[in-house]
Amino acid sequence: MASPYHGAHVDQWAQITRNVVEQHPLTPDLIRDAALLSWSRLWNTWVGDAKIGFPLADIDPPATVIAYMFEKLFAKELAVRLPGAWRGGVGSEKDLHCLTDEMMSVEMKASGQLGYKIYGNRSYGQVLENADAAKKDKSGFYITVNFYGQTLTLLRFGWIDSTDWQAQKSPTGQMAGLPPEVYQHKLLRIGGPYILNGPVQLVDGKR
Repeated sequence: MASPYHGAHVDQWAQITRNVVEQHPLTPDLIRDAALLSWSRLWNTWVGDAKIGFPLADIDPPATVIAYMFEKLFAKELAVRLPGAWRGGVGSEKDLHCLTDEMMSVEMKASGQLGYKIYGNRSYGQVLENADAAKKDKSGFYITVNFYGQTLTLLRFGWIDSTDWQAQKSPTGQMAGLPPEVYQHKLLRIGGPYILNGPVQLVDGKR
């Protein structure tokens, strides 16, 4: 997928991001509303039946499980709000598949660590050596989700290029991260009162 940032200086990134987000069919307001509803549904989930069951919150599920379930609920909510236009991705498709224009499809990345950073698999920061590794295009639109425990702390929407991801230097590291300029200029924060619910450790907004 061609990058809208190709050949642009970092000083131009913020305006490019605003332009591509404005042209996207998913608005920040829609993303926030669908996310908050999906987050509420997630934590109201009941595991098991009336005889032997318990609220999801009682088992303190791993962040990866929460992120996966949230993504699926979010995709379902989009499909309900915009029938015939969006559904959850399958196979090599992005997590949120746009039926009317595949180029608008969106990848979701979530982190349950304390802070506002997100991470990809180590492969995101490595040169792709074969076709199998490149099944899912890692460049394109992204919704990023930060949460801590049962609190949704930050939503962002923008564009990340595959070349933005930087693999951990340690040969045993399993994650890839993003440089500060990507957070600053390529991911727009989706505001709202929900941000005020974050833990006090995030009050400076720099983590």
